[in-house]
Amino acid sequence: MDKLIYTRGTHSKEIQKVELDVNESIDIYDFKRVCKRLACALGYNSKSVEEAFETKSIDATSNNIKKILKG
Repeated sequence: MDKLIYTRGTHSKEIQKVELDVNESIDIYDFKRVCKRLACALGYNSKSVEEAFETKSIDATSNNIKKILKG
């Protein structure tokens, strides 16, 4: 069993430590799901977590970069 641990660097009234036990044979999609759960456990809004983890097309991102560079 592996562990994914987040420890807050500053003292506050927020959660100071989150520890998740994960199977060592998880694939990248399960790891993504665990990261989303960790973000929610830390108090991030579920909508902003979904937006941050949404899958974007590499081609669309590449085209946006080209447009920015060309001006």
